[in-house]
Amino acid sequence: MFLTTKSSLYVFFGGRWVLLLMGLLIYTKSGNVTPGLLLAAVLFHTAYSLLYLFKMGKKAAIAASAVDISFGIYLLWLTGGLSSPFLIYCFTGLLMVKRFVTWRGYYRISFCYALLLPLIFALTSDAAAYIYLLNHFDYSFVILGYFCLISFAHYTIQAVRKQYRKMVMIYSSRFMARQPRKQGGILYLEGLLKKILDEREVMLCMERDRQNEKALSWKHTYFTNYMKQNASLHGQRMYAQLPSPTGELESLYIQTLLDRGGKSYGWLLVKAEKNELSILHKMYIQFILMRLEAIHFSDEELLEAEEAAVAIERNTIAQNIHDGITQELFFISIQLFQLKNALPAHARDEMLPYVIEIEKKVKESHRDIRQFITELKDEKRTLNLHYAIEKMLQRITENTGVKPIFEHVGWVSQEQVDVEGAIYHLVEEAANNVIKHAKAKHLHVMIEVTSVQWTVMIKDDGIGMKSEDRHQEGRFGLGGMESRIRALNGSITFQSEEAVGTTVTAYIPRERSTAYV
Repeated sequence: MFLTTKSSLYVFFGGRWVLLLMGLLIYTKSGNVTPGLLLAAVLFHTAYSLLYLFKMGKKAAIAASAVDISFGIYLLWLTGGLSSPFLIYCFTGLLMVKRFVTWRGYYRISFCYALLLPLIFALTSDAAAYIYLLNHFDYSFVILGYFCLISFAHYTIQAVRKQYRKMVMIYSSRFMARQPRKQGGILYLEGLLKKILDEREVMLCMERDRQNEKALSWKHTYFTNYMKQNASLHGQRMYAQLPSPTGELESLYIQTLLDRGGKSYGWLLVKAEKNELSILHKMYIQFILMRLEAIHFSDEELLEAEEAAVAIERNTIAQNIHDGITQELFFISIQLFQLKNALPAHARDEMLPYVIEIEKKVKESHRDIRQFITELKDEKRTLNLHYAIEKMLQRITENTGVKPIFEHVGWVSQEQVDVEGAIYHLVEEAANNVIKHAKAKHLHVMIEVTSVQWTVMIKDDGIGMKSEDRHQEGRFGLGGMESRIRALNGSITFQSEEAVGTTVTAYIPRERSTAYV
């Protein structure tokens, strides 16, 4: 608020005292000053200042301002009208009116006051108003200067308030850093950046989706993939023109998001022309990105702790099953074997089929439990399929010289377990084939999901398969891949050229009722 703090009132009244004393000094040199005028001016200004400094009610303050303006007009009338040395002093009295009205109302009151003064003094001097104004032409410069001053003050106050509000919004975002992995954190910071950057379009494109974060728009996905594929744009901060999803060039300010180890984890894209963002804008961006980096760091720490805890728990369960149920089944199988050999000849033909069937079921249960133990120790039961596949590709290609490239388009909040399992095993089997047989340098996996189907593509740049190898049953595990996909009413194709590479593409239909983004 304008002139509401005690310090601002001290400055204001101190300035008015200076103007009053300067007016008295100038008027004294003309020899027209009287002790009564001097005493009245000093006493009134002293009383007026003290009343304001000791706080008055709103009605009393309005009445005091009206008396101050009236006294100013009277003082001008006594000391020469528009030629009075107290003219600026009287205009400053209008500043107190701003405390009770809006800026628009204040401009109107000031304009009416500026017009009223020459009319009043023209009437008291028995002269026409326009002649009186012509004789006091320098009055127009005072009015011009006054309105320029208050307009500058208005603009400055509005600008300061705007920046202050932005700083308050940035300060309030500190709570996000205290609540890592909170749902909607990225969207919140993106909206905050949009407000701070004066409603410019803003996108936070993260290299890896947070497990608890709702997927962002298709435009975010497009630009994230574009940034991943263009290493030349991985600079710290830069302006660039990038093709939009519709093919048009968009002017963007790009900043790479770096964690505390200097590793990139995403990009900030702001729609802005070159050098359009001010220094303040960039400073605010850094404040927000500090919050984002703190959230990212906390998320990574919690994720590692969570993965470690889950791995320990799974290993414990797997070990308990191995030491308990598995050993019991093994013991039962031994007992069945002994029972089978100990059957008397007269009952052997009748009892042997039942014993063999039980033995078969025990072996199947034993095999299923061992598979379950293997799965418990594997990463494919991670909540996020994309994240699980990314981790699996890193594990398979580690220390092999093959560079994994993983892309995913679209997002579903929930999918059938058998579909996710089939996708995971398909990628796993195809990736192992690439490592064992393809002699490739790159392994490219792309998973796209729509409301209709899943599309899974595994591509390498290896030596390819010979035509006779593709039709051999069990060769490279192609039959297993095909049966797994067809069990879900899907289709799979294999394309391979020698010395060029192999591409495996699978299509799996989805249930229409399953949520899709």
